[in-house]
Amino acid sequence: NSAWRHRELEQRYGSVLEGDPYEVEAKKRSLTYVSLGGDIGIIGNGAGLCMSTLDLVQRAGGQAANFCDIGGGAKAEVVENALAVILMNPKVKGVLINVFGGITRGDEVAKGIVTARDNLKMKLPLVVRMSGTREEEGRQILRQNGIEPGASAWEAAQKIVELTRAGVKA
Repeated sequence: NSAWRHRELEQRYGSVLEGDPYEVEAKKRSLTYVSLGGDIGIIGNGAGLCMSTLDLVQRAGGQAANFCDIGGGAKAEVVENALAVILMNPKVKGVLINVFGGITRGDEVAKGIVTARDNLKMKLPLVVRMSGTREEEGRQILRQNGIEPGASAWEAAQKIVELTRAGVKA
């Protein structure tokens, strides 16, 4: 964002690092994040993919807790940071990660997911859908670590809604 270019606006209207605590934390970690009112955490790469994922979750009967865009070319650390921010919200009952790999590599995303799950001792349902660059390597990493990747975005959305409704713990 360009707030740094307009210091006079910060003086007039206040800091961009005020307000929703999850948005503030995400900003500190260089993530694009918008809080919403639901209980399903959403991570995607690209605003369009994130928004279509929100629509799929809604269509499947769920409500998104957030919109978190990790951007293109995201490394494992970015994925870890995104999960850390989402898991700060006690309303979140499950997380859906939907990634399309162009410059974002599936193996990097998978490494970040596994590391975050282990380091954060994640106990919530997690559904991952990935396609594109290094997809098979990413899927293999997930499977080796007990995470079964979803086949399609629609199936992934249905699955996370089902798991959160059932109150399933990982």
